[in-house]
Amino acid sequence: MKKLYIILLCLCPVLAISSSCKKFVQIDAPKNQIISDKVFADSTDVNAAVLGIYINMMQAFGLSFSSGGVTTYPALSSDEIYQSTTDINSQFYANNISNTNDTNTALWTLAYNFIYGTNACIEGIEAGTAMSSSQKNILCAEAKCIRAFLYFNLVNLYGPVPLAITTDYNINRLLSRSSADLVYSQIIADLKFAQANLLSSSTISERANYYAATALLAKVYLYRGEYALAKIESDKIINSGQFQLMADLNSVFLATSKETIWRFIPVFPGRETWEAYFFVPSSTTTTPKYILTNKLFSSFETNDLRKSKWVNINIVSGQSYPYPYKYKRTSATSPRTESYVILRFAEQYLIRAEAEANLDNLIGAITDLNMIRNRAGLPNTTASDKTTILLAIENERQAELFCEGGNRWFDLKRTNRANKILSSEKANWKPSAALYPIPQTEINADPNLTQNIGY
Repeated sequence: MKKLYIILLCLCPVLAISSSCKKFVQIDAPKNQIISDKVFADSTDVNAAVLGIYINMMQAFGLSFSSGGVTTYPALSSDEIYQSTTDINSQFYANNISNTNDTNTALWTLAYNFIYGTNACIEGIEAGTAMSSSQKNILCAEAKCIRAFLYFNLVNLYGPVPLAITTDYNINRLLSRSSADLVYSQIIADLKFAQANLLSSSTISERANYYAATALLAKVYLYRGEYALAKIESDKIINSGQFQLMADLNSVFLATSKETIWRFIPVFPGRETWEAYFFVPSSTTTTPKYILTNKLFSSFETNDLRKSKWVNINIVSGQSYPYPYKYKRTSATSPRTESYVILRFAEQYLIRAEAEANLDNLIGAITDLNMIRNRAGLPNTTASDKTTILLAIENERQAELFCEGGNRWFDLKRTNRANKILSSEKANWKPSAALYPIPQTEINADPNLTQNIGY
């Protein structure tokens, strides 16, 4: 990748690179790289730098990689939502994304922008001499957990991707794509390091902690088909006693939710989450920009509280338009009442249920599945054999996790169900659309990058 950018916001006073805290700094050559041992003089500097990663991820305008983009665009690509207007993002719904699509390019660029920030922090921490080994490991672990989260989304959006784990320009500018297996190996290594070094006594959900690393690791193992390991990790979360299923579904996405394992705090002026801003219409007589598909809207069972609490409907000119309503605040309150929920407790039950079913512990799978169904006001599942239980879990994941972090899009692909489901829903569906295109600007800049099939 020829051009790597780092957005300097709260990092500016720490990194001392620029006098303007809203300026992009282009890393074009080694002379412009961060000199790690001069950056992090003590733990205060390091802590500020790690916090700066979060702020950078939240400061971007609109639906960026870490502030609603990985929710919205994969939801368009799958069978969850469509747009009421036509623009460049319509390509995601039509599954014909151009390799010059600006939104897709921004997703990719910002992801690597943030990864560069984590790498800079990790290198600075490791080079520092003013902190104890335990202090260094804790802060390094937090940065690695963030990096794992970023790569997890990248590999599920694009497949094999360049694996940049350094700030060295000479290495990064000519990276080829690493296989999904290698990317996942790095994700797992980062999460295991985070698990080993982050404190289980900390449940501060706005920062990566032991439970965030464990919850993401459970998800990674599920995606990899390593069901015994997925169960082990989800067991740790479920049995920890630190989290609970919120009885009131309207409380799940609040900043005070006991269900949240990891969340990002909105920082953009005047906004809570960008998802609420774009999903929730400005008035009850306005057509929503993003509308639930008939397939998703009709898939909720009778009396499912998620349909009444997490979906709202505007009626315009006699036509009903259901839209996602998990996040409800379109403008900021003080203090902010909603946060971007990255990982939550309910998903851990569904991860364990799927793992148990694949391990042939059907009773355990049914028990976990019913925990989520019952919370939603539904009776116990009638599924009784492995095939129907796995299908019931798939359906429950859609009902519980719809329009949330790309889960449905990722689920359809990892279970090899995308072609069957989407070929009947999308007129232009083709198997190659399961991966987004590598931005053409990146391929032009790096001769070692190759394009995904079909673009």
